[in-house]
Amino acid sequence: MNFTGHVKHSKGFSLIEVLVVLGIIVLMMTVALPTVSSYFQVSINSAARDLASRIKEAYNSALITGRVYRMAYDLKENTYWVESGPPQVLLNTKSSLEKAERKKKLQSSFNAAQDTHSEFAMDKSITRKKVSLPRGVTYEGILGPLNVEPLTTGTAYSHFFPSGLSEQTVIYLKDSSKHQASLVITALLGTTDLYNRRVEGNEIFGH
Repeated sequence: MNFTGHVKHSKGFSLIEVLVVLGIIVLMMTVALPTVSSYFQVSINSAARDLASRIKEAYNSALITGRVYRMAYDLKENTYWVESGPPQVLLNTKSSLEKAERKKKLQSSFNAAQDTHSEFAMDKSITRKKVSLPRGVTYEGILGPLNVEPLTTGTAYSHFFPSGLSEQTVIYLKDSSKHQASLVITALLGTTDLYNRRVEGNEIFGH
């Protein structure tokens, strides 16, 4: 005796099943997105704290050794490190920068760059190598007292002197979640102030 069976094939998901799955996905995204955003906020604040710690070390080393120290920020590679130089290094002024520019035109760019950096070398007692910012965190710019706009390319510096003075600097950080932070190096005591926003130059330097 032969029995003929009929197999019922599913033609797909029902509308209710699709709506349930979509609801679960939306719920998971609602929970996950604040977590990701919080992670990047922690990363940018962590980067600022680490920078502030190195800055304080550089400042203290300048006082102890009697040499000039400086933080170096590579704006392309998103790294930083500490350098030490001779006891006497003068900060640039507007007139000294103009004079240096005229001198640079008389020299090759290679020699000019070599002369600028030959007095300083990485201080491995503070940074053994170049330190990278956390993943997802980058420089948005470095603003010094002589700049109208933040420097966004090349390498920028903040100097610390044996006299206890610092070159006032604003370090702008950002992350891929559009968080911003401004780390402000004060002119005295080697202290830094952290703002969870972009601090404009006129708030710090008055220009």
